[in-house]
Amino acid sequence: MSREEQILAAATRLFAERSFDGVGVDAIAADAGVTGSAIYRHFSSKDEILAALFDRLIDALLIRIGEPADDPDAEIDGLIAAHVEFSIAHPELTIIWGREQAALAHVYRANLQRRQRAYVDRWIQALDTRYPGLSRDELAAAVRATHALMTSDTSRPASTRRIAGLGPLLCSLAKAALAPLGDPPPARVAGSS
Repeated sequence: MSREEQILAAATRLFAERSFDGVGVDAIAADAGVTGSAIYRHFSSKDEILAALFDRLIDALLIRIGEPADDPDAEIDGLIAAHVEFSIAHPELTIIWGREQAALAHVYRANLQRRQRAYVDRWIQALDTRYPGLSRDELAAAVRATHALMTSDTSRPASTRRIAGLGPLLCSLAKAALAPLGDPPPARVAGSS
């Protein structure tokens, strides 16, 4: 493993365990088995390390989902399976993604948001094709809620994540969570917005 890989692996463990703000460069260096100054040969700051982790995460998700399927149900199934597989295979990165986006320095945030938008837009397009007539805001809310459901179990301590068949269970739950998008919209109550 290269020094850069050692540093990123240590940062992943520590950020997931203690949070970005709860970890200093010296702690990352100690966990990676390098000196604090060695980190600065690979990264300009702790912020750049976090940005690199987000880049890896988004790259892995975009590669995992591949090309869009022609059938909207197959596309949604593929998106769900890829997201669940990633979350189970990389629980620490999943924790970081869910918890540390606000910690990302402004200079790196625009890039993350642009790349993350490409991933979320793929979900929105699939849902819009399968469940036409909903607003982009409604579809985005459904994507966020479904992502939260699919990653919910990965944020628990590893010792408690020993459920056999967790992946298929989370996939089934995600599909069931999206099913109401096909229901007619609820009647509005007078005076509500």
